[in-house]
Amino acid sequence: MRHALRLIMLGGILVLGATASWATGMNPFGPSGLPLTAKDFAAMAAVADPLMEDEAVPIGTSRSWSNPTSGNQGTITLEGRFTYDYQGSKLPCRKLRYHTVIKNYSDPYNLRLNRCRTANGDWMLL
Repeated sequence: MRHALRLIMLGGILVLGATASWATGMNPFGPSGLPLTAKDFAAMAAVADPLMEDEAVPIGTSRSWSNPTSGNQGTITLEGRFTYDYQGSKLPCRKLRYHTVIKNYSDPYNLRLNRCRTANGDWMLL
């Protein structure tokens, strides 16, 4: 129950913090209150970008990230590709699973997010 509550709280925080642009190095984790640093976010973006951008990456591919300075680490997995119909346009989308281990936290955070590319090239949360 405690783990489920943490996931629900993190999901709610993510929705509130989801307006930041991925292209500027921000992460869907946003200003979550978690002890993630700017370098953690940059490391996550560095492994997530190829999963979203490269059509040749197979579904199920995972990429690891870590930040020795903060002690935080994790993996991001490409779980799927799909299109989303938005106002007559079909947006390319990706389903990503984030597994984040935060130093000195007993439970990792697991989160699935759908991101879609808008007309201006930004990847936004669906």
